[in-house]
Amino acid sequence: MTRTDRVAAAEHVAPALDPAHVLRVAAQVFRERGLADTTLAHVAERLGVPRAELAGCFATKDELAQAIFAETLWILNSADTKAWTGYGAGMRKSLAVARTFPDGYILLARDAASLPAYQSSWLALRKRSARRLQSLIWHPGNPPAGSMRSPLNDVALEPMINFNITAIRQWIETGDPSKDDVFLRWCGQMMRDWRHNTCELLNLDTPEQDWPFDTEGASLPRRSRPSET
Repeated sequence: MTRTDRVAAAEHVAPALDPAHVLRVAAQVFRERGLADTTLAHVAERLGVPRAELAGCFATKDELAQAIFAETLWILNSADTKAWTGYGAGMRKSLAVARTFPDGYILLARDAASLPAYQSSWLALRKRSARRLQSLIWHPGNPPAGSMRSPLNDVALEPMINFNITAIRQWIETGDPSKDDVFLRWCGQMMRDWRHNTCELLNLDTPEQDWPFDTEGASLPRRSRPSET
């Protein structure tokens, strides 16, 4: 092949795929079609490239999906590095961050739990939520060591971990951003009642008025206990 032939051939070679662009497009395709029913060919078609070219970046669908989940978790963790000191402000931040990569978050929260290949990513998302909720149970102090906590402590967290993850996912999918304050207030009311009952069940001495349940610093009125009415 002459030099002229090589130059002409090179001009017809597609430029290398941008991995960040691939992740965004792939997350959208996976979300629309369902992770289990999507193939690399479907993603390559949306990208407008041959499947072989996409396979040069991500050899398998699982590898591509894991990269999407890793990117989603990195975005969430890098933008929310500190323990929450209030539920409303924490949820507002998580909602805003999840919206920067909505397809990735929805895919992780919706599909990863049901597919064994992605369980580790799902558990990482749950662990992140558990750390934030645990810090709120014990706020304003620090959680004691695990050996010093009641086994029911972790059990009590389970439903609210699912609530937080699912609430954000569904609001991103179907919610009206102009009503975010209403959504966060609703979440705060749910969490306030949960924490009230958890502290009562576990005999935790953490005054609930110390925790701002509502959005940015505005606490919801404390619900009276039966003995107080």
